[in-house]
Amino acid sequence: LAQAIQLAIMPARVIIADSLQKIPDAPVDGLPTVVYWAICGLAQPIRYALECVGGDYVDVRVHWGPAEPTEGPATPGYKQLWKDRKVDLEQSQLFPNLPYYMESDPQLGTVTLVQSNAILRHLGRKKPSLLGGAQEHMCDMALEQGGDLDKAITPMMYGNFAAAAPWCKEALPGMLSHWARMIGEKKFLVSDELTIADLKVYECFRKIRMIEGEPSVGTSTLASNKTVADYVDRVESAEPMKSYLASAQFLARPLNNAHAQFK
Repeated sequence: LAQAIQLAIMPARVIIADSLQKIPDAPVDGLPTVVYWAICGLAQPIRYALECVGGDYVDVRVHWGPAEPTEGPATPGYKQLWKDRKVDLEQSQLFPNLPYYMESDPQLGTVTLVQSNAILRHLGRKKPSLLGGAQEHMCDMALEQGGDLDKAITPMMYGNFAAAAPWCKEALPGMLSHWARMIGEKKFLVSDELTIADLKVYECFRKIRMIEGEPSVGTSTLASNKTVADYVDRVESAEPMKSYLASAQFLARPLNNAHAQFK
């Protein structure tokens, strides 16, 4: 397995956790630390948010081993590294799960959070524009709606990718029409500045773009919705997203864990 690596172009320091000792129970070197599988998944918007907040942070990516899922998710040893470490974390964390986030706070001591949207909101408070300003209520709604969109995509990628083509043809157009209405003439979802909702929804659209690019799917529903397609382009062109997406630290794939049908 790969050893811990450090990349220096962007604020993120990436650690590949391929042993119990590399899955931390405290902020690594006192820096904000996000811990998740070595995939995009639920942590990708959190990584984007950390880039938007600015400052150094640590991105710990947990290997799914020691076993490969040759017999599916129930393969003995698959994800055992995390299962074993989770037992230890039960003693020091509330509701240990992936992703989790840790930081050192001068007043509060070590802050440890699970639940991806709770982590996103916590990071958004560090840069108020990420919460939408006067449109915070709309940011909240879009964030939760983005979660629903992600829940529509993820089961197909894991267990029924054959359903992706009809879903993109039949269900996706109506879903995108709602997002296009929300975007309207604005630069982003709720204002002309990026919010945590944009980071969540953009990642869903990025997944959809890859799904539609698969030969077995072969649709162009997202690209055909100009409002949404232009919005995706604007997110990718906005700093610090543009620099992060072009950096060595950015994890474009795998989207999902090793037992998924579409990774």
